[in-house]
Amino acid sequence: MQVFSFAYAGREFVVAATPATGEEWVNVDGERVSHLRNFNPISEHRFDLPDLGEVRVGFQLNLATASVIYQLWVGGTQVLGAQARLQLVREDEGAVATETADETVAAAAPAPAPVKNTSWVSLALVGFKLLKTVQVIKVALLAASVAVYSVMFTLEFAIALIAVLVFHEYGHLRAMKKCGLPTKGMYLIPFVGGLAVGDMPKSRWQDVYISMMGPVFGLVMTLVFYIFYLVTESHFAGLVASTSALLNLFNLIPVYPLDGGRVVKSLVFSGRNYLALVALLGISALCFVFAWKMGFYFITFFIVIGVVDILAGWRVGLAEDITPLNRYGIWFSVFWYLAIVAMFLGMIVLIAQDALPGSEIAMKVLAS
Repeated sequence: MQVFSFAYAGREFVVAATPATGEEWVNVDGERVSHLRNFNPISEHRFDLPDLGEVRVGFQLNLATASVIYQLWVGGTQVLGAQARLQLVREDEGAVATETADETVAAAAPAPAPVKNTSWVSLALVGFKLLKTVQVIKVALLAASVAVYSVMFTLEFAIALIAVLVFHEYGHLRAMKKCGLPTKGMYLIPFVGGLAVGDMPKSRWQDVYISMMGPVFGLVMTLVFYIFYLVTESHFAGLVASTSALLNLFNLIPVYPLDGGRVVKSLVFSGRNYLALVALLGISALCFVFAWKMGFYFITFFIVIGVVDILAGWRVGLAEDITPLNRYGIWFSVFWYLAIVAMFLGMIVLIAQDALPGSEIAMKVLAS
């Protein structure tokens, strides 16, 4: 795509680029004399011409004003410097543009097409740079997470922990795609965990399904490490399984915006009456008693917080215009949620009963 052009010493200089790949090149009288890859708005090309010697073309794009400032050096001396509008003409349209140029000047009428193309290509350039920035942020957060967890534990354990988090967030992204919702990828945040980004669900069932698939994928990863621990008695595998179970269990705490909080809210607000609220309070009371008798005071605390959170947002949730769960969906989601929670708790307890060094940390957290 032609970006701009100028003439010097009877020669025509054309600067072209492909925004998607970052490729830039300079043609002189139709012959390519320089080619490089650049994603920045500032660029410089160096090349030699038979009758001019060493030539340097530098330019700076301004997407906001759809203009370019360029300079031409010959033999180390600047011989040209000017500002021009971005032309942004596709190379295969160059012949047509050249043939009609004289007619356009003779008619003394401005051609609106280049300005129109400018806006679209400018948006494309900005969008591509933003996309590139997002990818850099993702890589930076991944590196920061590995560094932080390596300091806290070991490099091997940090990598395993990152794998657990990534697999959990991948479960959310896979569920979003299955529901037909656009996704924007995942982010790993040190000390926090991960975040899968996508459009908001259009029904309560989509909200439940997307929220639960993260822990379900986490359960698969946890089971892999747990089975490997049972077969090989690997201390490392046992600790990863215990930690993975604890992290996924924490995500199922019924406090918004954690996965568990999203599930519980969808269940309660699908009832759209006080009977659903009473049912939630009854189930919460039973879970509270069970957790208290098992010594899982950490869970009892968040059960109370979750109930308070639901009560505080009761009227707001009822006012949301989103398709609720039917009766079958409500009961299926309740048992699905409780079953996943029970499996994570079971693995934590079983590993701790083996007196595996380090596995007592998960039990202490649950009992805190």
